[in-house]
Amino acid sequence: MPALGKQVLVIGSGGREHAICWKLSQSPLVSKIYALPGSFGIDSLDICQNLEGVDAKDFKAIAKWCKENKIDMVVVGPEDPLANGLGDVLQSAGIACFGPGKKGAQIEADKKWAKDFMIRNNIPTARYESFTDCAKAKEFIKTAPYKALVVKAAGLAAGKGVVVAANAEEACQAVDEILGSKKYGSAGETLVIEELLSGEEVSVLAFVDNHGVQAMLPAQDHKRLKEKDEGPNTGGMGAYCPCPLITPDALELVRTKVLQQAVDGLRSEGIDYKGVLYAGMMLTPDGPRVLEFNCRFGDPETQVILPLLDCDLYEVMIACCQNKLKDVNLKWRTGVSAVGVVMASAGYPETSTKGCVIEGIPANTADQIIFHSGVGVNADGKFVTNGGRVLIAVTLRKDLKLAAQDSTNICQNITFSGAGAQFRTDIAEKAFKLQKSSQPSLSYKDSGVDIDAGDDLVQRIKPLSRGTQRPGVIGGLGGFGGLFRLKELDYKNPVICEATNGVGSKIQLSLALGTYENLGYDLFAMCANDILESGAEPVAFLDYIACGKLQVPVAAQIVKGISEGCRAAKCALVGGETAEMPSVYEVGKYDIAGYCVGIVEKGKELPKYELYEEGDLLISLPSSGLHCGGYNAVLSSLQNQGVDLTEKSEFGDKQKTLGENLAEPSLLYVQEVLQMLRSETVKAVAHITSGLIPNVARILPSKYEIALDFGDLTVPEVYVWLAAKLKLSEDTLLQTLNCGIGLVMIVHKGSTAWKSIKGAKVLGVVKRRLNSCPKTPQIEVKNFVQALEKHKKNWIDMGDGELSEPNYHELQGQLIVNAEKRPESFVAQNGRRLTEVPKTFKDPILIMGTDGVGTKIKIAQQTGRNGTVGIDLVAMCVNDILCNGAEPFTFASYYACGQLDEELAEEIVDGVIEGARQSGASLVESHISEVPVLYKPKVYDLAGFSLGIAEYERILPLTDKIQPGDVLIGLPSSGVHSNGFSLVHAVMKLAGVTFDDKAPFSNLTFGEEFLRPTKIYVNALKPLIQKGLVKAMAHITGGGLTENIPRVLRKDLAVQLNAEKFTIPPVFAWLAQEGNVKPEEMQRTYNCGLGMVLVVDPKHERQVMELIEFSERAAKVGVVKRRETVVSPQVQVDNFEKCLEHTKRVISAPRKRVAVLISGSGTNLQALIDASRDTSQGLNSDIVLVISNKSGVKGIERAQKAGIPSIIISHRDFKTREAFDEEMSKHLLQMKIDIVCLAGFMRVLSEPFVKLWRGKLLNIHPSLLPKHPGLHVQKKALEAGDKESGCTVHFVDEGVDTGAIVVQSSVPILPGDTEETLTERIHYAEYFAFPKALRLVANGLARLNKDGKVIFA
Repeated sequence: MPALGKQVLVIGSGGREHAICWKLSQSPLVSKIYALPGSFGIDSLDICQNLEGVDAKDFKAIAKWCKENKIDMVVVGPEDPLANGLGDVLQSAGIACFGPGKKGAQIEADKKWAKDFMIRNNIPTARYESFTDCAKAKEFIKTAPYKALVVKAAGLAAGKGVVVAANAEEACQAVDEILGSKKYGSAGETLVIEELLSGEEVSVLAFVDNHGVQAMLPAQDHKRLKEKDEGPNTGGMGAYCPCPLITPDALELVRTKVLQQAVDGLRSEGIDYKGVLYAGMMLTPDGPRVLEFNCRFGDPETQVILPLLDCDLYEVMIACCQNKLKDVNLKWRTGVSAVGVVMASAGYPETSTKGCVIEGIPANTADQIIFHSGVGVNADGKFVTNGGRVLIAVTLRKDLKLAAQDSTNICQNITFSGAGAQFRTDIAEKAFKLQKSSQPSLSYKDSGVDIDAGDDLVQRIKPLSRGTQRPGVIGGLGGFGGLFRLKELDYKNPVICEATNGVGSKIQLSLALGTYENLGYDLFAMCANDILESGAEPVAFLDYIACGKLQVPVAAQIVKGISEGCRAAKCALVGGETAEMPSVYEVGKYDIAGYCVGIVEKGKELPKYELYEEGDLLISLPSSGLHCGGYNAVLSSLQNQGVDLTEKSEFGDKQKTLGENLAEPSLLYVQEVLQMLRSETVKAVAHITSGLIPNVARILPSKYEIALDFGDLTVPEVYVWLAAKLKLSEDTLLQTLNCGIGLVMIVHKGSTAWKSIKGAKVLGVVKRRLNSCPKTPQIEVKNFVQALEKHKKNWIDMGDGELSEPNYHELQGQLIVNAEKRPESFVAQNGRRLTEVPKTFKDPILIMGTDGVGTKIKIAQQTGRNGTVGIDLVAMCVNDILCNGAEPFTFASYYACGQLDEELAEEIVDGVIEGARQSGASLVESHISEVPVLYKPKVYDLAGFSLGIAEYERILPLTDKIQPGDVLIGLPSSGVHSNGFSLVHAVMKLAGVTFDDKAPFSNLTFGEEFLRPTKIYVNALKPLIQKGLVKAMAHITGGGLTENIPRVLRKDLAVQLNAEKFTIPPVFAWLAQEGNVKPEEMQRTYNCGLGMVLVVDPKHERQVMELIEFSERAAKVGVVKRRETVVSPQVQVDNFEKCLEHTKRVISAPRKRVAVLISGSGTNLQALIDASRDTSQGLNSDIVLVISNKSGVKGIERAQKAGIPSIIISHRDFKTREAFDEEMSKHLLQMKIDIVCLAGFMRVLSEPFVKLWRGKLLNIHPSLLPKHPGLHVQKKALEAGDKESGCTVHFVDEGVDTGAIVVQSSVPILPGDTEETLTERIHYAEYFAFPKALRLVANGLARLNKDGKVIFA
């Protein structure tokens, strides 16, 4: 008995028909669907059944069966039955057919008829001619007034009868194949030769009846077999829907001027057409043009269109059959994209591989469907391939890119046995590019960082710096570091003293008042006064200014204040760093840090505790107020009391506000103290930065005591006001604030030189501490309250209030106690680390640099990974001074936070210690500043200061010696390093990802990738500097390639880089892609893969490369040339966009799965593991399997330690090589291996194995092939008297070391070399060459062609 619901017959067996049946089965009106001949996938659907016993080519038999079984509608999937008249037979029998008759099918089946039809009905299309004669066709191709390069078989050729030729020669060849050789049989008896149109292709399908059309969502098919639309034409390798490439206006034009016009034309010519009309459109600059019409659903478009249909497909189809389409309300899912990726069998489209077992097909879900195109079932019930296109994986997602990724991932997890599967990994990529191109192009300035503003600041402050110059200064601002020549000073055995400091929370008050110059003066005073504690003369100063938005006038005034302090102290301002950090600081907020370098003669360092005597005097110098101590506690307490600091002051200068008097700038004591130091009566100096008592205690050894007597002193009125306003106790004032004393000195008891200093007073007398009174205070205070009462103010009313102002002197020392020290470093009696200038320097130059890590620290804070930013800090500074030829000697850091977390501080400083160790520098100080008004909990900023020493004759750059023809040698970066992170944050936000998400170009999270430590180049480049092999070095930091290299060039020179000579790490491709960052902006912002660029004389090129090529992966990346004009760019990067685009494609493709075969120690295995896990090297590969033919070898341990699955397959367990190799292949195929690397695999591979893995099998050989193949090659090289040897990475073929060469690395043979020494050096070449070759092959930059030759992209 027939079912109660509607019954449908679907003609066809492919993926298109599977999708039609799948959608029809969802209709509540349909109770039964038959498919002829159907497929296993269709038969597995509910209410679906394959029809047996009826010949699909016997149209009358089909009609009869339909009548007998009361079929309500027949849906014809393929074009052939329609072209042969099935629709006519069904309609004659009174059976509704969704599909046209034979006349209507001509629109696809006869290309000539279709083109004529378009011309008759004014449908926009390409110009064309048709031919049945080869000679005439070829003559037309050569003489046509347009590019007649599209050659089509007029008949049906299963979607393959079209050739889009690159030139006339290819088009003529297509004529010979289609028309001459009848490649497509009778379908090619007539040729249509069309004009070649340019633009994107889009498929617009519509439901039609005799009167109207209802367009479906536009889709885009991918006809070519391979990525980037390369390879032969196919029936379609994937599609996506909706396609954003066609605008709404253009889509409406297609509906009215193409589809509706075609329907009207068909009706006017008496053709009954009901079903689907498919318009293949080219979106040309002149508007949409029809490439072809099809008379049926497209394949694979159907598979991505129908899942988006949000209404009953049966209702739509039967309405078409009944000419009632106008009554249908066509609905589509919104906010959803569908992507389908086709998997084809090996050999497609020329042949198809059948019977290969398919594994890994996932179950269908609502938004993830596998449609069967050519899937069969074998006797074991397993899926097998049964055609060219086998299946299509369709995924529906809200995000088109995610849908594409998920569909591709499904295909990556499905395997075909034997020769494997083919599928594209770039389906929908054109839409991604459109999405990116339509969104704003991000720049560094858009992210809140204005490089031009920074450059403007440098120009403004250069005159200020010049005004501070003194004997010893070399050069000016704008280089990589500040230089100071010690020979110009009068020191025989100089010792270097360094001090780092900030201004604490005073910055909040000064910024509010706009007293920016005072702020700069304060900063310098804090550092220079600290230098005096070591008895040193301040000679050079550097500043660090961090802000949310650089306001050039504000920063310039801060620097002006610094320069005024420098002039007063006769100290040179030699450099600085401005960090614009919008994600760390609010607009209008600043923090500043300073670094001062002083010099003292060896033996005259202070303090001199051993010279203390009873009766020595403690001399005090007056302060101007609070200086920079205690502001955090004072300001917060005043705020809690509701004190308005903008009101007129009750103390001091009554014309000023309270805030202005509180912000009085610090006093500078340099000239006064240096005068005292020359008298040689000073035994110790203490700069009173915060509390008076704790700072005096720092210079008072335990066996001495002192009474501080204020009887002869006048305490500034501000302390009286604070004591009364905040009800502070005497002890709080003395422990927290300087109490009117800015600096103290212990001088010889007979000294009178101090009396010439204005305001100097005897504050106390040193006494020896009695052992009998250990519990008495070491420091006693007398007459302090009486000194306050001298002001005789009514509001003097002290209480027991406290100020909570921490002192981190002790903690700062503890944090660096484990830091390694250079032999030249020593600790003075007050705990300061000083550095003696080695006597080996004849003319020592101090080179100083400062930097931060920018908003990279924000990533560390957000992810809780703070352990490596300290390395970044050191790297950014030492790499800079390295560019001036310096060997780093010392490093100092500044750590500012809102509320100190000692555990966090320790983690960060441990990173600084590690960075200092890597650079060979002593960590001399780690200053801590707590500024809660600037930083929230767990938020911090870092500044670093490095000092190096160079011999005068070795300082760089040698600008005058750089000439056209000099070579550029690049050292790779480890990634983004520490610049451009504000743009990183902006791109992350735009991409909608977090730092905890997995990066698509890596196996790590975004946070882990972006926090890769900046590379430190000291150990690699120090020997080159010492040997005089380098003319200049440019550290590629903020400003990228285009702004850092010119810093070492004369204005008449330029450089020409070639991006094909260095690797652009995947992280940069991702940033450019997701942020739509233009190539020129990338070059201006990021290092793009080059962390350091060297300028080298060509005669030294080989020597330099021998020293750093293998260890640092250095490469010749360009040359110096003459600058064309004064306005021409000084940096030209050839092939940058090409290489960047290639890297974008690489990261969008699946990572290659690599297996390594070993027999021993596996040192090359380790090199491959390390390289594959270093994303910056761009291998886009993972070592996923290690196979050894021997047990107990070191290589297996290496694999296990790296967490890589390993298998031991002993060749002794197999009778033949073939059997052994077959077992290996079984495991390789199970693991879906893409590339096999032989790393010391001591077995000869069988011919079947080599053929199976042809083009995927790499070996490394320790000689420069073809010289010395086989074994004992080092011995052969030595015996032959060779001048060089090396290693070769090559594809494996059936011969012995005869495969095509991918990479070679040479190693010179040195006098006295033995087999052992030569072998050891070649090993280092191998560790460099093998990963390089794997990158080339894995990224498609090197491949093996049919002739066994390597083709390099």
